[in-house]
This record gives sequence, C-alpha cells and structure tokens, in this order.
Amino acid sequence: MSRLGIVPGRSLEDLLAAAPGALAADSEMRRQLTEGLTPRLYSLIAVAVAGMLGCERFVDDLRGPLEKSVAFQAAEDWTKLPLTEAEKAVLSYTEKGTLDEASVRKSDADVLRRAGLADKDILIIATAIAYHNYAIRMAAAFDVTPR
Repeated sequence: MSRLGIVPGRSLEDLLAAAPGALAADSEMRRQLTEGLTPRLYSLIAVAVAGMLGCERFVDDLRGPLEKSVAFQAAEDWTKLPLTEAEKAVLSYTEKGTLDEASVRKSDADVLRRAGLADKDILIIATAIAYHNYAIRMAAAFDVTPR
C-alpha cells in the first residue's frame, strides 16, 4: 500500500492509475523514450538519476539490461565506469540536469553534439532525464517502486 489510501498497490503504475489519464500519459512517454534511446542508455540515465537523488533503493528496479554491479556503480559514481564518450557526455548532462538544471547552457548541448549526438537525440535525452527525475521523485514521495 502506498502512502495514499486510494492506491492499492506498491508501484508507480498503481499510483498513476489513481489519477485520470496519468497512467496513459506516462505509458506513452515511456514508449517514446524507449523507442528513441537504446535500452542501455535509458537505463544508465535512470539509475544515475536515482543515485543523484539519493534513491539507490530503486536501482534494481530501474537497471533494465545493465548488470547489477554496473547499475549500482552508475548510481554511486558513474565516472568510475568504462563508458563510451557519448555515454560520458550524456551522464554528465544528466548530472547537471538533475542537480543544477538552471545552470544547463547551450555549451552543454554542444558537448553532446561533439560526442556524436544529433539535436533530436539531445531532446530525447533531456526528456528522459526530466522523466526519470519526475518518476523517481513521485515513487519516493509516495513510497512506491518506479517501473
């Protein structure tokens, strides 16, 4: 049971099902993000955000195809992982977008471009960062697991 009596289950999906239209909107957002990103990158962003928000308890739920040790290391300190230049750029952007979003500048997008990402990719990455910040914060606030 979540912290809300109207939510019978323990997942973010159960929580969203209690608000008209929220589950359908969330499902569509997740569909578009998972189509636009590789499963590895989607999961790296998710576990990194969880770690940055102090929600390491969600890492196993969010790790997707990542090996457990890789997922937990990404949550603890992603800079210690062997990553591609593009992955490093994305997780650096993720960190800034999670911990100090008001400081994100054009130069941060330029770093992603130099790592080989197109503007469409950058938009999807920024949306994934925002989505995971939202979903993880909701799950933590209402004591449910993210999906």
